[in-house]
Amino acid sequence: MHIVQLTDFYRPVIGGLERHVETFSGELAHRGHTVTVVTLQTNDDPPEEILDGVRVVRIRGWSGALARVYADATKPFHPTFPDPGAVAALRRLIASERPDVVASHSWLQYSYFPLHRTRQGPAHVVSLHDHGLVCARKTLQHAGHPSCSGPGLAKCLACAPGQYGVLKGTVITAGLRASRVLHERADRYIAISNAVADGARHALPDGTDITVIPTMVPDNLPYLATSTPRPAFLPAEDGYLMFVGALGRHKGVDVLLDAWRRMRHRLPLVLIGTSRPDTPPLDDPGLVVARDVPSAQVMASWIRASIAVVPSVWNEPQGQVAIEATLLGRPVVASDTGGLRDVVRHGMTGLLVPSADPEALAAALDRLLDDPVRRHRMGEAGRRHAQQFLAAEVTSRVLEVFEEARLRRASLARLTS
Repeated sequence: MHIVQLTDFYRPVIGGLERHVETFSGELAHRGHTVTVVTLQTNDDPPEEILDGVRVVRIRGWSGALARVYADATKPFHPTFPDPGAVAALRRLIASERPDVVASHSWLQYSYFPLHRTRQGPAHVVSLHDHGLVCARKTLQHAGHPSCSGPGLAKCLACAPGQYGVLKGTVITAGLRASRVLHERADRYIAISNAVADGARHALPDGTDITVIPTMVPDNLPYLATSTPRPAFLPAEDGYLMFVGALGRHKGVDVLLDAWRRMRHRLPLVLIGTSRPDTPPLDDPGLVVARDVPSAQVMASWIRASIAVVPSVWNEPQGQVAIEATLLGRPVVASDTGGLRDVVRHGMTGLLVPSADPEALAAALDRLLDDPVRRHRMGEAGRRHAQQFLAAEVTSRVLEVFEEARLRRASLARLTS
């Protein structure tokens, strides 16, 4: 099968979504499929190159000229409406490559929607990795609150400027609302969690079928964890508590710190992540903070932890770090919110606690630390549960959706010929 993948960013820009697309592309190429990743050109990255057997094509749209107005000029994401320059570049590429499937993963989809035809050309499958189909902030948080009841034009216009500023927030919100008419220009939708699927229904035509298939992690993570030397920044002894993620309030870092101070058990707490403007003071004795840690060292740190803690207070799309920790046999204590409910099986692979409740979080951590046998049992159950998130398993499920969309399109083409 010939597959073109669309994503706003790709290596060297790497985040959770980008890791998914890269892992997925590598798995497809390994299985003999032809894969081209189309992404936005940033900085001085070459317009075309081969990375690990995958052809990467970088295009420029008109919106790229506005990079200086973005909060991070190195990540000028695609707007929430068609970009004429990107539309033209995609038209040329699709005509040249003639793929079987176009797989969209981000707002770059808005420059492909106008090119999609109902009964001819490639099938179009849209994967939803966050709440960006319905929320300009991509988080389904309203005005700083951890959750949102759903979109409303006035409400969104008041909310988005808090992240983007008045001008950008208004443009992004208005574009997202106006572009809803384009959402029917897809053959299938995939969401990485039930939480993402439920949120997306606000912006999709009635009756749209959404298949829930989780994001993937590389098959080699257990090997990476065991083959990487013990990171020097870790506490002297294993068995610490561990958090990985942005060191911000939406990830519940302040809640975790409050809970940790309340606990009966006095264990070191390891925080691995990136700083944010709202990062709380991180100067307690027994607190270890490591920033911008390579993936291999994160994996090596997980296998030496006692419990993984994911205290997010927002509507987490899925919770990649919870998957990684579970795969490596760590019990997880996580907030009962968003896609974390799909990853953590309460009482089996870990515990779910009310979000933004430090007392409940501290009690859950103490209960697990009181019972090493239960922790071990949860860890082993977690290893088995996490097999469904491995790249080989997830790729097979996504390919079934691709093939179904391709065959249905071929059938419609025969009926109208």
